[in-house]
Amino acid sequence: MSPVWSGGVAFSYFPASSAQGQFGMVTISSDGSTVTTSDDFDRLKTHYNEASGPNSPSEGSSTSNFPSCPTANSSFVASTTLPPTPNESACDCFLSTLSCRFHPATSNYSAIVGELLDTACSFVGQKGGSCEDIGGDGQAGVYGRLSGCDPTIKLSFAMSDFYQLSNRNPQACSFAGNGTINPLAPTNISAANAAASSCFSNAATTFVPSAPASAGDSSSTGPSTSASPKGNNNNGTVSLMDSSSSALLGMIAMTLVSIVSAMWTLA
Repeated sequence: MSPVWSGGVAFSYFPASSAQGQFGMVTISSDGSTVTTSDDFDRLKTHYNEASGPNSPSEGSSTSNFPSCPTANSSFVASTTLPPTPNESACDCFLSTLSCRFHPATSNYSAIVGELLDTACSFVGQKGGSCEDIGGDGQAGVYGRLSGCDPTIKLSFAMSDFYQLSNRNPQACSFAGNGTINPLAPTNISAANAAASSCFSNAATTFVPSAPASAGDSSSTGPSTSASPKGNNNNGTVSLMDSSSSALLGMIAMTLVSIVSAMWTLA
């Protein structure tokens, strides 16, 4: 590791959108033919050129002897104990057990999650509770069971904890209209803890996201559209001149009669 490792990873190279707006290192044209770099790209490039990272083993080396992680010192304070692998299914399972959940009153929820989380954890602390389950300490190597979950799930945990510590008072789940009571959640703390623990004890050690189904997957089991009415092979299109052709011609004739009548009246 370099003595200083900070800001060495671009948050998002490709353009992306969030509730706070557009961000990314480059902009891609609407037809996907050109890429335009941003000022952040140039700044990151400058810093990369100025950096001199470790080179052991040397580039292109075939050796399998890699250096071990350094011990903690003034320039490397991180613990060698890594956090657990983020597990989306376990986090979603845990969310379903919470009695009070974050339900934002605004679409720009990313602007209020941090503030509400601070408020909720402050309320929990005043009730004698703790938000250690959602935190993590990379220096000590200690991580809460929700440390890898989405911030909105962490917020729901803090809100639910305060709601439970307040004897399930409906007002304790309001949070200025950003909370909603989950009627399907366990009704007491011990049952809630048991349900929550089962989400993580039964979760897989490593969460592997499943790839989206390909649009051109030939194994699709959807209904076939190749068959045509009356056995005609017309690639699934329905002919207008079938058994209803006489009705269609009748409608056209009535329309022409109406137009002629209107012209006669105006004349």
